[in-house]
Amino acid sequence: MYSPPHAELRRLCIHQLCFSSCISVAQRPAHHTNTPHISGQLPPQPVTHIRPGLIPQRPLIDCAGLNRVETDPANMGKRPPRTEDTQHSIAELRRRRPRRRRRLLISAALCLALIAGGIAAGSGISAERTNQSALVESTTTPATSTAHNTTTSQAPPRAAIVSIITTTTAVKRPATTIQKQDTVQALESSLCQNFAEDSGVSGAVVVIDPGHQGPADLSYEPIGPGSSTTKYKMSKGTYGTVTGLPESEVNLAISLRLRDELEARGIVAIMTRTSENVNISNIERAQMANEADARLLIRIHCDAFHNSLTHGIHVLYPACIEGWTDDIYLASRRAAQLAQAALVAATNANDRGLCEREDMTGFNWSNVPVIMPELGFMTNPEEDQLLATPTYQQKLAVALAEATVRFLKGE
Repeated sequence: MYSPPHAELRRLCIHQLCFSSCISVAQRPAHHTNTPHISGQLPPQPVTHIRPGLIPQRPLIDCAGLNRVETDPANMGKRPPRTEDTQHSIAELRRRRPRRRRRLLISAALCLALIAGGIAAGSGISAERTNQSALVESTTTPATSTAHNTTTSQAPPRAAIVSIITTTTAVKRPATTIQKQDTVQALESSLCQNFAEDSGVSGAVVVIDPGHQGPADLSYEPIGPGSSTTKYKMSKGTYGTVTGLPESEVNLAISLRLRDELEARGIVAIMTRTSENVNISNIERAQMANEADARLLIRIHCDAFHNSLTHGIHVLYPACIEGWTDDIYLASRRAAQLAQAALVAATNANDRGLCEREDMTGFNWSNVPVIMPELGFMTNPEEDQLLATPTYQQKLAVALAEATVRFLKGE
């Protein structure tokens, strides 16, 4: 390694001073004094003065130990010659320098390209969201206008309804929450309107299913097409805690009144049963509505709970299950909303709201919109007695009939 001239000169001076000191100490004469010598102590040593003219001249070795440098003043300012290894290393570094510069330039270009790509991707996502928002607005406007159209139109085939749901649910993340809610409401109105023959609902088919029956059928059937989960084909139902009436009889009485109210409004009402002495499973009842191409299936039921203080009305509807109920989900939910509102307004009963269910056989096998009003708790003494009276039964029937008409009109 090469050292600058001033550093080399400093090392040379230090080395010469040390060498001359050693020579002077070795060659000094013996001096004797009259001072007695004390055992264990060294005699005093005389001070030797070194003159510059007495310093011998001798060659030195440079710091690398490779080249000899004479003490000639003419050589003291010169750089020692480089060895072949040193020259080779310097040449290699110089050769690699352009390659490193190229690598740095390539890395900088790649970073700039990545930044530009990220900016372009962000712009593309913003443009895509803008297009999706425009698509949502374009689909909302005709759907809303269709909901208020009063001209006669025939109900579309089932494949067309599935196509509508598939197309509309493919729109992702509307621009705002309000826009999303408006879109869902517009889709519900559009689908409900497609199930109605005209604004007068004349000739529309509605199937009424009085829940349960006289004899129970505790054999099993799958809760949905291809499902390994099974439930009873038809359970017995509950009993009135005060009246002792079986639920199946109360359900049938209310259903017969509902049939009369629907027929009085020009609607074709089909009953799954008209007596207690039948044995019809839940799958068979849903298939009856499918074969009749009904606009709505209403499953009349009453409720029960271990706490006798529990009371009120709530309406069940199918959860959205792909391949089973996804094509009837929105229309069923709209029918449930209308039914719940009408029932609570007519009876002043406790409003227990709506409930999605995915484990109901009568829902999962249905190809038409379906709801299941739970009209009261027969385990509650007050509601049990009300459900047994013709007046209260008529209130329930009229409320359901009015809600059905509104649903068929596409409201």
